[in-house]
Amino acid sequence: MTYKEIIAEVSNQTGLPQKIVDRTYKAYWKAIRQHITSLPLKEDLTDEEFQKLRVNVNLPSLGKLNVTLDRYHGMKKYFEIHYKNYKGNKYKKNNNAENNKN
Repeated sequence: MTYKEIIAEVSNQTGLPQKIVDRTYKAYWKAIRQHITSLPLKEDLTDEEFQKLRVNVNLPSLGKLNVTLDRYHGMKKYFEIHYKNYKGNKYKKNNNAENNKN
C-alpha cells in the first residue's frame, strides 16, 4: 500500500477527514524525530551521562528504537575516523578551489 492509500483507509475506518489523519501521522513522526535529534549524542558523553539519557523510543505495533552504549561508542569512533578527516581536508580544499575560480 502507498502512503495515500493508507491515509484513505484509516480515514474511512475512523470517520476522520484525510487531512486530519495525514497531519496526525506526520505530527507523530515529527515528535519522534525531534526527540531523537534533541539527544546530545554528538557530544563526548561519559558512560554515566549516556545512561541518564532517554535513548529509547517505543513504537506500538512496530517495536523499540534504541541506542546502546556500545553502539554510541562505535559510531563516535566511526565518525572520528571517516568524517573528521573528510570535513577538515577534502571539503575545505574543494570549497577553496571553487571559490578561487570565480
